[in-house]
This record gives sequence, structure tokens and C-alpha cells, in this order.
Amino acid sequence: MVIGFLLAAYSVTANDSLQTLGSYLSSNEHRTPKWVQMVFLCTMTAVVLMGGWFINNGEPAWGRLASFPQPDCFTWAYLIPPLAVLALTAWGAPVSTSFLVLSAFVPENIGTLVERSVSGYLLALSLGIAVWGLGVELLERLFKPNHQPSPDTNSAFNKLWYGLQWCSTGWLWSLWLVQDLANIFIFLPRSIELIPMLLCTAALCLGLCALVAVGGGPIQGVLRSKTNTSDLRSATVIDLMFAICLLTQTQFSSFPLSTTWVFLGLLGGREIALTLRQRSAKNDESSNAIDQLSKNLSQDVWKAGVGLIVSLTIALGIQPLIALTAS
Repeated sequence: MVIGFLLAAYSVTANDSLQTLGSYLSSNEHRTPKWVQMVFLCTMTAVVLMGGWFINNGEPAWGRLASFPQPDCFTWAYLIPPLAVLALTAWGAPVSTSFLVLSAFVPENIGTLVERSVSGYLLALSLGIAVWGLGVELLERLFKPNHQPSPDTNSAFNKLWYGLQWCSTGWLWSLWLVQDLANIFIFLPRSIELIPMLLCTAALCLGLCALVAVGGGPIQGVLRSKTNTSDLRSATVIDLMFAICLLTQTQFSSFPLSTTWVFLGLLGGREIALTLRQRSAKNDESSNAIDQLSKNLSQDVWKAGVGLIVSLTIALGIQPLIALTAS
């Protein structure tokens, strides 16, 4: 149980950091000392974890494990999902940790997980197309078109976007924790005492510090391939829109879903809207932009598809393997 929790804590956070911390890490890479980023993220993590534990009377996953009862006994086979997440993260695949980890415990919930995740993807895709298609790309560049804020400039413009980006990241990170803590705490009892909960919080914070230290890891390449995501304004709006998607899904149901699919849908909708902007402006490079869009989206779909196949294979094979070893 403990080994599974530790593996899940790092692997899930490292893979899903693309969604929640990717734009934050990219835009602050040369602006903010890493120790400041660590303090900020660890503080937010501790507040959400301990606040949820207190509100839910010792339940650490914000009520998202109601449909995933704890197994009667743990075997080494339950370590396969977080190890697979680590391997796919090293490859740079934005795998759905909800499919890979949660489905391994209760395969009967795969259908509901897929349904919830597809609806989240379509919502985010539509929101991305609508919002960026209606002019958020212009809002990102308000007052200073074609000029990226400099960390050495102390203008009110830069300070405003700098503060907004940190606020949006904090809100998004909190909502992601509420949604995806189930993928980590599924290895532990559904009710935890204070001291174990403090130790769990410390373990998650150590993993976050390691993640910030390496700048997000291989999975960060998916975000770097997208248009202008390291810009402070772009990162702010991406985080804000993704947080709205997660908040909406949280209000719909307490059943978990793949936040990775939601994020890929949002980025896909954004890329489509920005490419259509270039084409409507009759930009000379519009054909190249469309080719690059197709390449980026196909790569995302390919890696997400591989991750889904691996996830379902492992999830459907775990329980027979456990039964075989038990006999």
C-alpha cells in the first residue's frame, strides 16, 4: 500500500503536470526562482489536502473514491499501474492516469470513466474553439501586440499579468487536486488519521519539488509544441479556461474523469481557433500552420491513444492476474 501510494504520488503528478503546471513552469522558467515556485505549490497542496481531509472527516480524496472500494488485500500486481505511468511519462505520453490507475482496481467502472472523459474532452474542445475563436488571442496581447513581457520590466502591465497567472495557477492546481487525488489515495484506506495524512502531504510536496527542479520532465514537450504557451498571458488564459472546465465537471458529478483528455481537448480547440485565425487573415504561412496543426494534433491523439490502449490492457488484466496469484 505504501509503495503503491508513493509510486502513484510521483507518477500521477509528473504525468498530469502537463495539464496543471505545464504553462506555469514554462512561463516562469526564466522569471521566478525555482525555490519560490516550490514554496507556492507546496503551500497550495498542503491547504487543499488538509482542508479536504478536515471537511470530509478523514477522507483524503474529496469523496471521489465512493465507487472504488478498497481491495481486501494488496498484492504486487497493484504496483503495475503506477509503474506503467512512470514509463509512459518518460516516453512523453499524456496518458490518462484515471484510466490506468482507477480502472485497475474496479474494471467495471471503465465505461463510466470513458463516458465522463469523452464528455469532458468535447466540452473543453468546444470551449477552446469558441473562446480563442472569439478573440481571447487578442486579449492576451492587449496594449502590447507582438511584445512578450520581459522579467526585467516593472511595468504595471507585466505586474498585472504576472499576478493573474499565479492566481489562475493556484486555482487550477487546487481544482486538479480535488479531481485527481483519487488516483493517488486509492492505494490507502478511505479514512486516514492525522499523522499519516501529514506524512502523505509531505510526500506529495517532495515529489512536487523534484518536479519543479527538473522543469516538468519529458511530458512538458507536448505543451512546448503548442502556439506561444510560454507567453505569460497565454499561460494565464490557458490555466483559467482549464480551471473552468474542471470546475464545471466537478459540479456535474463526483465520479472521476480523465483530466488529461479534458486538457488535450482544450489545447486542441485553442490550436484550431488560432490556425483558423491565421488562415482567415490570409497569412502567407497559413498553409504551414495548418500542416503543423495537423501534425501536433495527430501526435497528441496518437500518444493519448497508445496510453488508453495500455491503460485498458493493464486494467483488464490486473484482476485476473491477482486471482491467478492468489490461487
